[in-house]
Amino acid sequence: MLFLNEKALIESVDLAELIKRMEKTMVFAEEGRFAMPLRSNIFLDSDDSLMLMPCVTPKIWGCKLLTLRPSNPPKGRPFINGMVALFDAETGEAKAVLEGKTVTALRTGAVGGAGIKNTAAKNISALGLVGTGVQGFWQARYGCAARESVKEVWIYDVFKDKLPLFADRLQEAIPHVKVKIAQTSSELLEKTEAVMTATNTSLPLFAEDEALLRGHAFVGIGSYLPNMKEYPDAIFPLAGEHVYVDTLHAIEETGDLITPIANGSLKRENIHTLAERIEGKCSASQPETSFFKSVGMALFDVAAAEYLCEAAAASGKGVELDF
Repeated sequence: MLFLNEKALIESVDLAELIKRMEKTMVFAEEGRFAMPLRSNIFLDSDDSLMLMPCVTPKIWGCKLLTLRPSNPPKGRPFINGMVALFDAETGEAKAVLEGKTVTALRTGAVGGAGIKNTAAKNISALGLVGTGVQGFWQARYGCAARESVKEVWIYDVFKDKLPLFADRLQEAIPHVKVKIAQTSSELLEKTEAVMTATNTSLPLFAEDEALLRGHAFVGIGSYLPNMKEYPDAIFPLAGEHVYVDTLHAIEETGDLITPIANGSLKRENIHTLAERIEGKCSASQPETSFFKSVGMALFDVAAAEYLCEAAAASGKGVELDF
């Protein structure tokens, strides 16, 4: 059995290749040849939770087990911890265990990168990022991998004291791109053409200002519950038919979609899966404004874990354990 820790995972991944794998997985998901119950999110006396995400495909069986603890970051601890277990589809034998926080970051980043790759203009030069956590770091990296034309990444967070250190870390990771700090979310919109967000806010990050919102490709990966909402409703009349999701479950899971559908800002018929755009089954025109919402699903984790095991084996990373 292969064991992959954070270091082995990061050393094994090719960002552009994992974006491609997530695109293929989205298309595979449309075929429905997998079994995946709704995620189990278990709470006790707080917002901290234990999440269980199993999935079975003809090639691989897997399950991601995570702890989500909003109470951790103020204490200097990770919001997400956990693991991904893979099993051989033919024998049922344990095949691999991967460090779950990093798998989540890498596959979520790759899904966000797929959003940029398939909705943003091909020649964008400035990318915006809101959120300075682990997910934000990888969103920015994948956004740049999806659009090599990017020359600047503008970052913003309501916790402004985190911005300088985060900017230095991100700059080290993408030395060919200039990382700049925006003082407000409005300034970030003014300076950029595509925006990625990775926060767990319950209040929109941007003002209900169509003039500022117009002309951006938005990718939201942060709000994953009905009471969470990163985006203002004014985006949806601008985006029109160019509203995309990684899975149709998103319509029932995130406040970014539940609220605008309920108040009439967003029409259900304007929502498409990103796979439909990848396959050319919906409008292929380049939108002036677009919105891609990802809430994730276990199928993505299993597919990403399978790719990471292949990449690690090819490069001699990880540890083989008797089980």
